[in-house]
Amino acid sequence: MKESETLDVKALLEEAKASEHGEAYRTLDKNPHFRIGVGVRLTTPNKPSFFVEILLYLCPSFKNADLNVLEKSLNCLKELKSSNYALTCQDSNCVSCEATVSATRLAEEYGKIKALIKAGFG
Repeated sequence: MKESETLDVKALLEEAKASEHGEAYRTLDKNPHFRIGVGVRLTTPNKPSFFVEILLYLCPSFKNADLNVLEKSLNCLKELKSSNYALTCQDSNCVSCEATVSATRLAEEYGKIKALIKAGFG
């Protein structure tokens, strides 16, 4: 799927409007170490809030801590924090990283974050 098709902002907004909870989300990239997605929340009927979310899985094997993965995750977390992403520990062995962006910058921010994460994890 082309990135422009994946990031149909209007369709995402319409899905949020139709949603019971006023939110829509699309996972755009994932592997055992991370998941990247974009979404929109309707904070008020005429005020959508678009966001980019990255989940970094710290111990994907759930058995042994892999110091290489932890180091790569830490480097990505530092970069995300310096880019004003909110970092939140989750119960499921991961850190959620989220930033609010304008609808016009959603695709650009996704591309920037995808490049950062792919460079970090190879």
